[in-house]
Amino acid sequence: MKKISTVFVCFSLLTICGCKDVKREKSAVLHEEAKVITAIYTPSRHETNLSPSLTNSDSIVGMGFDGSVGIKVGGLVISSNEVPENFGVLFQCQHGSFTSQGSDPRHKALYEKFKNWEGKKVDVTYQEIYRVTYDDKDKDGKKEEVERVLVDFDFLDADKIEG
Repeated sequence: MKKISTVFVCFSLLTICGCKDVKREKSAVLHEEAKVITAIYTPSRHETNLSPSLTNSDSIVGMGFDGSVGIKVGGLVISSNEVPENFGVLFQCQHGSFTSQGSDPRHKALYEKFKNWEGKKVDVTYQEIYRVTYDDKDKDGKKEEVERVLVDFDFLDADKIEG
C-alpha cells in the first residue's frame, strides 16, 4: 500500500507541476546614467537592549520579546551586540532611486569615491535578473523559453562622469 501511495503522489506532482524548468538568469552588463543623491555613513556602535523575557525557566540565559538572547534577570533579558559601520550611496536613475550599502570594503570604496559628489552624474553598471521558465511547448523533446520576468537589478559599480 505504501508503494502505491508514493507512486500516486509522485505522479500527481508531475501532473500538477509539469516538467517546466525555472531558472534565474542575468543580462549582459548594462550602463545607465544616474545622479548621486547622497553618500551615507553610519559609524559602528555597541547596543545594549533590555526586553521582557519569553521564557519562564530557571536558566540564566533567556530570549527577549525582541528576539535577542542574553542574560536573564528576573523577568527581563539583557543583551548586547556590536553593529558594524555601514557605508552607502543613494543614486537616482530612470528606474527610480536605489541605495548600494553595506559594511564590506567594496561599499567603503564606493562611499569614498562619491562622498563629495552629490548632485553630479555617474555611469552606473548593472545587470538585470530574470526568472525564466522553460518548457517543451511543442513536445519535440527540447525545452523552449515560455516566460521571462524581470525580478531584480544587480548593481555592479559606478564611475564619475566629469564635466
